[in-house]
Amino acid sequence: MIHAEPMQGEKVRIDGDLREWPAKMTELGETLQGSTSGGDPKAGVVLGYDDATLYCVLRVGDKKIHRTSAAGTNEDHATLFLSFPKGQTYEIGLYPGDPGKVPGVVKLHGAAVPSAKVVEAPTEKGYDLEAAIPWSVFPESARQRVGLRAAVRLTDADAGGSVKAVIATSGATAGRALPQLLTSAEEGLVEYVTKEKGLSPNPQREVYGNVSGDAMLERVAVFGPLLAVVGPTFRGGKEFYVGELGIEDASKVTRLELVDFDGDGHEEIVIQKRLGAKDQYREVLTVTKIGRDDQPIQAFAHEVGLKTKDGYIANKVAIHGGTIEIAQGDSDGFDPGTYDEPTPSDMGGTLLPWESVKSKSFKWQGDGIKPAGETTWTPKVSAAKGGPAPRVRAAEGPAQPPAPRPPTSDELLDRVYALYKKDRGTGNERPRFDFVTDVAGDGGPERVLVHERDLVVFGKGFRNGTSYAFITIGVPDAKDIVDVTARDLTGDGKAEIIVRGVLHAKASKALGGASVERYALFVYGVEGDALVRVFAAETGRAVEKDRVLGSVEFAPGDHGGTRIELRPGHAVGWTEKTYPFPVDTTTAGGLEPLLLPWGSPSPRRYKWDGKAYVAE
Repeated sequence: MIHAEPMQGEKVRIDGDLREWPAKMTELGETLQGSTSGGDPKAGVVLGYDDATLYCVLRVGDKKIHRTSAAGTNEDHATLFLSFPKGQTYEIGLYPGDPGKVPGVVKLHGAAVPSAKVVEAPTEKGYDLEAAIPWSVFPESARQRVGLRAAVRLTDADAGGSVKAVIATSGATAGRALPQLLTSAEEGLVEYVTKEKGLSPNPQREVYGNVSGDAMLERVAVFGPLLAVVGPTFRGGKEFYVGELGIEDASKVTRLELVDFDGDGHEEIVIQKRLGAKDQYREVLTVTKIGRDDQPIQAFAHEVGLKTKDGYIANKVAIHGGTIEIAQGDSDGFDPGTYDEPTPSDMGGTLLPWESVKSKSFKWQGDGIKPAGETTWTPKVSAAKGGPAPRVRAAEGPAQPPAPRPPTSDELLDRVYALYKKDRGTGNERPRFDFVTDVAGDGGPERVLVHERDLVVFGKGFRNGTSYAFITIGVPDAKDIVDVTARDLTGDGKAEIIVRGVLHAKASKALGGASVERYALFVYGVEGDALVRVFAAETGRAVEKDRVLGSVEFAPGDHGGTRIELRPGHAVGWTEKTYPFPVDTTTAGGLEPLLLPWGSPSPRRYKWDGKAYVAE
């Protein structure tokens, strides 16, 4: 591969004098035709670039130049093959002049390029050649300056018009067969993945799009277990981003694409990956947005499949028009009466084939991707009565309230909402989550929304349709609310509101003062005219790359209600010996304690006592 020299801000003179160029060059070390006995011909090349120009510089060991005014293929010249990943491969001929006879010329696919310039200068062993080609010659370069591939070859001709030898940096001439042409930031990335991580410099998956900054495209690539983002103007064109995907290698990535979900002209990174071993894994769909500071922010995560020794479930995932649809798909092996796989606590779980939900849709709302509706079906597989399947109600008891969905114009109740905003001084900010379902009062739906950190409920049958109830969710900032949904947990036919959030604390000096993230599950219900919290638990903890993730299962309980079970999950980075926190055995900060994977394997169960969830 060829490392391109950044020349922005440098004064480059196209005069054949190579003093401003590095002495170390990429050797044209492959002999493609003829013989190079005696070291003739011999050549090295440097490619450089700035905002306006691509430079090609050669030091050639060939004491005699054979050139005519025709600048034909059997004359002395160099050829630059330049390929754009979302475009074509260009063949640029660089013909040195023969002093006093013919001038140098630059040709593109056989035709002269008037805006380009080439100058040769004689040396003891041959000649130096310096060429400048405007980027505007290549239409793709207006947006694409990353992921390029290139090779340079030298044709040495005899006086008789025949080719004596052809040498090159690579025998390839087009497309992905060409070696990479690395810009400054890409070179740093390749150095990192090859030297520090011991990975191949060629990504196993890559896509190109505008994920940040100006209109120039970025390269988003998977190198082994790493996700990388690099671009000509991303982080000033001097830095790159690399993050762990939590997988063994790139074969675990089943989807990589770019989609603009929020309509801001910048695309988000969609990754579907399998966490675990080949025969036992969880499949997760994530959407990552690159923020204004060029830092990645996870905007969405949802489990869409799983496989164990007992069977597999694979949801269908479709993305169209900025909407994600997760639907029932293929499954085999699992029995709803014995299924006991935990439900993830930090994202939505896989749709199970015995659930009444046929599909869920999600789209960008406010500052994240949020639920946008559900469809139902009659499952082909029935859940066993009293079985332990998570998120499945027992056969007896009242019917579930309707699944959360966006409100209709009739259900917006703008006057009540305006009263809330006036009372709380919220201004014209939009709610972060907004849906309707039956949470109180008569059988009609109430509007449930999250405004900043407030959870708000109002409806035509609630408080006579003239007022609202709210409670502040116990997270430090609105962006720490990850997901909000609703379902009947207590068995009274009214939905409880389930919130997932993140709490932050500063670690001790022993941990370097890093931020500690505590993942939390909150459950709220309506009692009379008020919103109250009926359950809260810590479901995970993380410090930088180290984390412990527990799991939560909603299992059928007695008398038609739902039992909440906290289960130990798995650890990433930490072990029982290196886990830096004391083991919590009682509520901490109002949260039921996190179960650790090296603690008791038994789940901790909570039942509804009529007012709150209590430990069994």
